[in-house]
Amino acid sequence: MMSAADLLQAVALVGGGIVAGLVLVALVRRLFPADLLRHGHEATGNVLAIVGTLYAVLLGLVVVDAMVRFEQAEDVVQEESNCLADVFLLAARFPEPQRSRIQDACRAYTRTVVDVEWPLMAQGRMSRDAREAALDLSRTRDDFEPTTEAHKIVLPIMIEQLREMWDSRRERAGTVTSGMPIVEWVALIIGGAVTVLFAGLFAVESGRLQALTTALLALVIGLNLYPVSLFGYPFAGTLSVSSRPFSVDLGMFEGRFESGPAHEFEH
Repeated sequence: MMSAADLLQAVALVGGGIVAGLVLVALVRRLFPADLLRHGHEATGNVLAIVGTLYAVLLGLVVVDAMVRFEQAEDVVQEESNCLADVFLLAARFPEPQRSRIQDACRAYTRTVVDVEWPLMAQGRMSRDAREAALDLSRTRDDFEPTTEAHKIVLPIMIEQLREMWDSRRERAGTVTSGMPIVEWVALIIGGAVTVLFAGLFAVESGRLQALTTALLALVIGLNLYPVSLFGYPFAGTLSVSSRPFSVDLGMFEGRFESGPAHEFEH
């Protein structure tokens, strides 16, 4: 659910674009006489068709890229949590004290990710404590020598799950620290301003009609830019990737779901 601050941000982005568009069109009407604009309608229309098409393609590609980035971030989080759960479950096949060492390390890492690292990711940062907890988890099997055939089968599987967990963690860190490139925002904002400006180069007798068409054009552009701001930063803002997969893991590790559902859809 959107908070008041998030709603204000959306209104500021879309409403600010509309106001800026109206100001640009009003400036054009003041600087260029209507007759001069009418004489240039044919050339202006041709250029607007090219500029509008290019901007529409650019905006569509960026919106799709932002949505794909968000979906990939969700998949990475789910994969990391799945690997962590597999390591915890595989540890049950090992003898003590190895079993407890691995499972305790799983609990420590998961708790640090949920309580410490997730709030930091909203600020574009990662937790050193979580990284150290992940390293501790990786080292728990260093001194273990399998003595049975079952242990010899399970140990390589666990090592592979740990490797995949680290790969997912590194990918998650890359997503957190990258976000949307500034050059994309610059291109989108300048392109939108130029598109609205070209639309204002058509002389319309009614100033209110031109203001309405300009406002609608700016509204459509703003409504497409807003999803970019939401999906382009998967771990920040209102629409962000949830830490629920790790929370479910932690509940499972601590035995909280032995007598109850782990998910809302379980009955």
